[in-house]
Amino acid sequence: MLAHPILINGPIVVTAKGTRLCRPSEAVVDLLENSVSRFVKEDREVVEER
Repeated sequence: MLAHPILINGPIVVTAKGTRLCRPSEAVVDLLENSVSRFVKEDREVVEER
């Protein structure tokens, strides 16, 4: 990671369910304690449960 920091261009999320590099943003949903059916990404794109 130190040699190629661009590979870590994204949020690292740590919860009781695990740790993940959450790129794309919706990858975080599986790690959340409470489920979500809709959220807005940093670029204002709306993501809804399918």
